[in-house]
Amino acid sequence: MASRVENDFHCPTCLEIFKDPVMLPCSHSFCRECVQQWWDGKGERTCPVCRQTCGSMDVPLNLALRNLCEAFSHASVESEDVCSLHKEKLKLFCLDHQELVCIICRDAESHTGHKFRPLEEVVKGHKEQLREGLRDAKKRLQDQKEIRDDCNEQAAYIKVQRKQVESKIKKDFEELRRFLEEEEEARLSAVREEEETKSQTMTERIEALDRDMAALSATITSTEEKLTSDPVSFMKNFNTLRTRIQKLPDAPKKFPGALLDEVKHVGNLKFNVWEGMKQVVSYSPVILNPNSARSTLTLSEDLTSVCSVKKQQRPSNPERSTAFSDVIGSPLASGTHTWDVEVGENIQWKVGLASSQELCWMKSNTWATSSSTCGKE
Repeated sequence: MASRVENDFHCPTCLEIFKDPVMLPCSHSFCRECVQQWWDGKGERTCPVCRQTCGSMDVPLNLALRNLCEAFSHASVESEDVCSLHKEKLKLFCLDHQELVCIICRDAESHTGHKFRPLEEVVKGHKEQLREGLRDAKKRLQDQKEIRDDCNEQAAYIKVQRKQVESKIKKDFEELRRFLEEEEEARLSAVREEEETKSQTMTERIEALDRDMAALSATITSTEEKLTSDPVSFMKNFNTLRTRIQKLPDAPKKFPGALLDEVKHVGNLKFNVWEGMKQVVSYSPVILNPNSARSTLTLSEDLTSVCSVKKQQRPSNPERSTAFSDVIGSPLASGTHTWDVEVGENIQWKVGLASSQELCWMKSNTWATSSSTCGKE
């Protein structure tokens, strides 16, 4: 019966105790906010229970129901402060059953041999536990805020990095394209130059052959005409004709190397271009990681050299060193490795190795050699 009465104080929509209940023309009651949300969602003013149209007029507050709900809520709160069995105030806490009890419960058989503490004492201890948990939660929240700030900073810096990397890539490829274009033009020019030279030579040879052929044709025609002349005329010109025939130029020889030297121009072309490209392209076995460089260090565009500068604005990340002015290079596989490092006139420098877990100097898994004003250490 009590449960049924209790249900009468609950809104059919939110299933909570009525707040500012209003009664519709169909006599169903709802929280004012609940029925308004229902109408906004449906786009029409109907009862959420019976679907009867409510019209456009404002629905009245169910004052009697509101007063009953407030009284019910107040009684419920008061009932929570007393023992449901003995109607006595709950002043003790049973440590064995972990529940609130009254003085009569303490002496009951169900709590024989149990330990009890005053409610105020238990509340104080429990509140301290919660305060400790809250301190930890607030510390975690602060840590999360700092990490979120780092993430926001990193997200903005990623866009800056993208532009910087794109610029470097475009610059490098522009240099490669310029080299290839110049190499292509040089090789095409060599082909055109050889074609021009050999074409000129061939033209000159053809012209010479044309002249020789014309002279030979004239000799042949003249000799054939003399062969049909009268005997006296033939004999008078015989020695001249014979000498002319005997002194004919030798047959022309074929001209080797007349064609373009394709082997020279296209043989192993890509390899030869690559060999030439190595003169303008260098390989560095150690590439420095800008994400690990301290804010007082700046790296060259090709990430092979580093120098000290004024502090720069860079996002915090786990790879970046904050204790020492160092920068991490390329990872290594197993084996023996050697490097040539140009230190110039610098009087202070360090170079060494660190495990992947130790990203700064002076750690247990780090080895380094260095130089200072006192000399090599």
